[in-house]
Amino acid sequence: MKIIYEKEDKERLDKYLLGHLDMTRSQIKKVILAGQVTVNDAETSVHRWLKPGDKITYNPEKETKETKFIAIPKIIEKTDEFVVVEKPHGLLAHATDKGEINTLADWVMQEFPQAIKIGDDPQRPSIVHRLDKEVSGLMVIPLSQDSFDNIKRQFQDRTVKKEYTALVHGQLLNAQGEINTPLERDRKTGLMKVQSSKFTGKPALTTYETIKKLINYTLVRVQIKTGRMHQIRAHFYSIGHSIVGDKLYQTKDLRKKKKVLEQRIFLHSHYLKFKDLKGNWHEYNSHLPHILQEFLNKAK
Repeated sequence: MKIIYEKEDKERLDKYLLGHLDMTRSQIKKVILAGQVTVNDAETSVHRWLKPGDKITYNPEKETKETKFIAIPKIIEKTDEFVVVEKPHGLLAHATDKGEINTLADWVMQEFPQAIKIGDDPQRPSIVHRLDKEVSGLMVIPLSQDSFDNIKRQFQDRTVKKEYTALVHGQLLNAQGEINTPLERDRKTGLMKVQSSKFTGKPALTTYETIKKLINYTLVRVQIKTGRMHQIRAHFYSIGHSIVGDKLYQTKDLRKKKKVLEQRIFLHSHYLKFKDLKGNWHEYNSHLPHILQEFLNKAK
């Protein structure tokens, strides 16, 4: 099938094909990622913006390509209900408005085709929670709609147990504490910022416990009681203790210094606990990635 895009206004490829192919948007995404859809005879991304004169070709008989992921999740456990993975740093959980490919959601669709119809957003099938691209750690991927609804409900009720390990700059004074300040996205920078007023921004609560104090750093165990974007990173930045390796949320003094951990942020989701459909608890632990453990061993 060949189509010439003749509209004057730009339109996203996946949305445009909804009116021309007898498929759901998630199915359209799959054939685009498989290389069966081209624009101007070249492979394309799912969220490409079409312009007048673009030639769209759909060839269902073309041999599908297997997506090659730079960062591949490690499967910790797989059941009929779900799969628990360790997401490596550098892997985006799902595409944003920029239309990224090779995301965790893409990997899930490739490894578990039944996941394509699971969830409440075709753009992020089976993704019930997320970790920032730069952050590594445990994630659960439901493999049925019932499991998705069950785990989503637990996240909404805040009964899922999640813990992170973070290394922050400087020494925290208290052995444990909480940061309870609202967060709001800055329209200019796109980053999350703390609001001093309780009447603006969305409520955000982070608790932490000191694991080890070093001369220049503090190793902490962190829990978030709310799931705001960049919550841990923005909250520790707001109290003057940016997370090591974080290039977005840096205090002024750190911007003037040489980066101490170039490769990634020192933030890892090491613990996850939730209930399956029968009400049984499932508990998982994850060691610090080698690069973080190595940096910690040398830190002062």
